[in-house]
Order: sequence, then C-alpha cells, then structure tokens
Amino acid sequence: MTGKGRAQAAEPSRVDVEVVRTLRAEILRPGQSPEELVFAGDDAPDTLHAAVLEHGAAIAVASVMREPFPSRPSAGDWRLRGMATRPPARGRGAGRKLLELCVSHARGAGGTLLWCNARVPARGFYELAGFAADGDTFEIPRIGPHVLMWLELAEPR
Repeated sequence: MTGKGRAQAAEPSRVDVEVVRTLRAEILRPGQSPEELVFAGDDAPDTLHAAVLEHGAAIAVASVMREPFPSRPSAGDWRLRGMATRPPARGRGAGRKLLELCVSHARGAGGTLLWCNARVPARGFYELAGFAADGDTFEIPRIGPHVLMWLELAEPR
C-alpha cells in the first residue's frame, strides 16, 4: 500500500501500439481522429510501447522512440511520447514505473538523451525524475501548454 492507502501499480510491460493509442485517445487527445493518434516512429522496430495493466486493462501507457532533440540533435536521442495515466490510478507509481522502463529501454539501445514535450501540470513529475526544462512554455494547438524537457542518459555530450 502507498502512503495514500492505495495499492501500488503493477509492473509495466511491453504492449501492442493499439493499447497505448486507446489511452492516448481517452486521456491525451479526446476527439481526435484515429489518424491523429498515430505518432511518427510508432511502428519503428526499436520503439517501445508500454503499459501498466490491471485486470487486463491499461491504467497507464507510454511510448519511447528514436527522435532527435529539437535544440541540439544527436544520434543518441530518444523521445518519450503519449504518457498517460487514468485519473483513478494516479499517485500509485504507474507513471514512475513506466518512465523507468522507458529510460532503461532507451539506455539499453545506446540512447544518450531522453526528451519529451511535457504538459505544464506534469512538469514537477519530470523534474522529480531528473529532467530539466529547455526553453519557455509553448502551446500545442488543440492540446494545451507544454514545456520541452530532457534527461541525460549517458556521459554529457
């Protein structure tokens, strides 16, 4: 049990991309078409789609894929995308566990930097995990305010 008296989330596992797209649609991008839920890199062979499942249903999802960091691209860059947790499951460690799995996957594939466009309310979550902000807050149309964040995975460049 957590300090909040709720059970800890289960361990994350690799899942099919359709599992993460379902939660992307529900939590991150309601009202968008199925085509808009497909991210560049979703189908790359080294992309990881992961979920925390409870009773066979995803309560949290994330994807990590190779993509250059916008302000200083490098071959070892990876992007975290589509991280989402169902509201009733928040605060139970699912997001932290997913992030740890994504970091491990990128590191294991030779990644040197992991970055994401974090929603402003999630900034503190990423800062607690060691991410740093890069630049000012910006708006993603139809989605909301974000901040570019990054985490060094290997020796500094």
